[in-house]
Amino acid sequence: AILAQDLAFSTTDSSGLRDIEQQQSKTMSWPPAQERIQLEVDKMVSAKGKGKGADAFPPDVALTMFAAHLLVNAAGGEEGSQTFDAPVGQPFMDDEVKGALKHMAEHMQGKEDAKEKLTARGMDKVLRCLKEQNPDAADVTAPCDQLLALTEKEMDAEVTIKSSNGSGGGGGG
Repeated sequence: AILAQDLAFSTTDSSGLRDIEQQQSKTMSWPPAQERIQLEVDKMVSAKGKGKGADAFPPDVALTMFAAHLLVNAAGGEEGSQTFDAPVGQPFMDDEVKGALKHMAEHMQGKEDAKEKLTARGMDKVLRCLKEQNPDAADVTAPCDQLLALTEKEMDAEVTIKSSNGSGGGGGG
């Protein structure tokens, strides 16, 4: 029950902020205001009991943390959960979430640890949920596909390495 209250407060708070920011500028939904990023990141790190605040992170790291958190919430993820398995709340989609998706897709390109970062806590599941929830929105499915391809590309590379080190010749009957 406490979690439900936290979710309700957080959702109301976030959507209230989102409404204000959308009224201020419909075209500038991403990136969010620095104050908002700082507030959300502070909430995330304090919920984990870590002693640092948002100012302990470089701005690009804080923005990426904010984006990942927003994507989890948009997919219906549980507020404060360390991992995502399936939606438990009401999914939503707006321009800010689309901006966060685009940011994540651009941010993760070329990262050697992309697969690890996208699979460690279930971000790949978040992306699959967002695709299922918004199947006709190319501005949602395209960045999800880009990010999911990073996890699959590395998996394919591992399979290729394993098979080339394996028994060699193929199909000898």
